[in-house]
Amino acid sequence: MWPFRKPPFLAKLHLSRPQGFQGVEVRLADLINMRHQTGVLSVKARKRVHTLLAGGEWSPFKGRGIDFEESRRYQPGDDVRLMDWRVMARTNEPYLKVFREERERPVFMVVDDRQAMRFGTKVAFKSVIAAHAAALLGWASHERGDRVGAVVFSDADHVELRPRGGRAGVLQVLNLLAQEGAHPSQVVEHPGPSTSPLQLALNRVMTTAKPGSLIFLLSDFREWDQQAKQTLIRLGGHQEVVAILIYDQLEREPPPAGQYPVTDGIRMGIFNTGSAKTVQSYSEQFTQRYEDVRTLCLTRGIGFIPLGTHDDIPFQLRRGLQDLGNRRCAHHSSA
Repeated sequence: MWPFRKPPFLAKLHLSRPQGFQGVEVRLADLINMRHQTGVLSVKARKRVHTLLAGGEWSPFKGRGIDFEESRRYQPGDDVRLMDWRVMARTNEPYLKVFREERERPVFMVVDDRQAMRFGTKVAFKSVIAAHAAALLGWASHERGDRVGAVVFSDADHVELRPRGGRAGVLQVLNLLAQEGAHPSQVVEHPGPSTSPLQLALNRVMTTAKPGSLIFLLSDFREWDQQAKQTLIRLGGHQEVVAILIYDQLEREPPPAGQYPVTDGIRMGIFNTGSAKTVQSYSEQFTQRYEDVRTLCLTRGIGFIPLGTHDDIPFQLRRGLQDLGNRRCAHHSSA
């Protein structure tokens, strides 16, 4: 365990909910108040800090700074000005220099706001949990001095906010997430029948984000296709990406045996959990999606954090970022 600070308000944060919190809508006041919980993500500085948002210390997340970090294989689209000619001379293969992250690195919150995210049986809808997690990460990035932007996508379109520094950078994202007074820099075209909303959002990030940017992708990853997977892999080759899988406990474990009326807002049906075959198929669908996302991330060097609607957001993010930092540290030690 890394030595996390224990501020005096830690216990209160773990137990309290905002006044009037109902969990079915994203409220701007709640997102602004998430700034008081960024201390949960902080760590004490040692020789190296192996977590993401770690005050003034550098982390193993790589960007464009002044301190050389390592060399890695060249990938199409990389900046040829950063070629490591000495390593190329030894290996006869193209290599690129990578540097420790710079101050004011661009941080993107890619947030899923599709209709499927408006579901939840524990504490809040998935859409609310995603917005609160993005707000917390946005405030923590602001405290580091980074620039914060967002791409929020729905079933019909998506909205992009270019990264900006200072409180204004965070507040523009929070306004968009709360859908109150947002002033997007660009509204992108409606998706075609063969392009998923997630794919369109990732395409936009590929176009906008500079190498070394930090990208948090918050989604339930339902109905993500092979095209979106390949784009995510390419994105992870040039930027630091952390995938945060939002889920509800009812998606993971079906309710007790019985017949439950269900609706998608248009159609009605009956979910029979008294059938062992139905329960098995139900559980396997979530497990397959969960493992699909987790495996792709772990094998491609992309961060992976599961976040349930019943989880305490600051503590779950801290645990996930800490685990990711530990893996990065082990990778550097073995390299």
